[in-house]
Amino acid sequence: MKSITQIQHELDGQTLISNFFRLIGLGKICKAVNFNRSSSVSLASIIAWLFEARFNRYSMYRAKESVNFTSRTARNVMNDGRINWQKLLCLASSKIMSALAPFIDKRRRLAFVIDDTLISRPFSSKTELLSKIFDHNKKQYLKGYRNLTLGWTDGNTFLPVNFALMSTSNSKNLVGSAPSTTDRRSIAGKRRFQA
Repeated sequence: MKSITQIQHELDGQTLISNFFRLIGLGKICKAVNFNRSSSVSLASIIAWLFEARFNRYSMYRAKESVNFTSRTARNVMNDGRINWQKLLCLASSKIMSALAPFIDKRRRLAFVIDDTLISRPFSSKTELLSKIFDHNKKQYLKGYRNLTLGWTDGNTFLPVNFALMSTSNSKNLVGSAPSTTDRRSIAGKRRFQA
């Protein structure tokens, strides 16, 4: 009986994920974020597979293989510097906000929240754009990055709207190597310049 319950749970999860993607229009969003590959695998199917793996509490390495692609394909797509992930998150979160708006009580105050979380990398030394960053909690400099996140909240729900991985503008605090992409016209170059 347990295997039947688990199969039904996985089918329910797939249905929820496909309904969510239909609600936000993920297919149109994926066309707007510069996903150009010569293969027949769509970005929406890769994102759906990643969502299913996460909601079934699997890592990418332990998740069930897809019929259309391997987990290596998903990793390559996630590491593709030509895809504008910031734009994907902005477009998806704006669709989610407009879908949530009718259900939010009018007495609630809506707000944008900015958070800069320190991502510490104490054992790294050659990572690109790694820098010494002052941690205000520990009152000392640590090696790592700042993850700057813009989020939308109604006091009950938090939705990330945009993000940026920040380094330093001071060359004396730079620990890792300089940016490998210097062409600022590409999306990867823009992200590195932004950092």
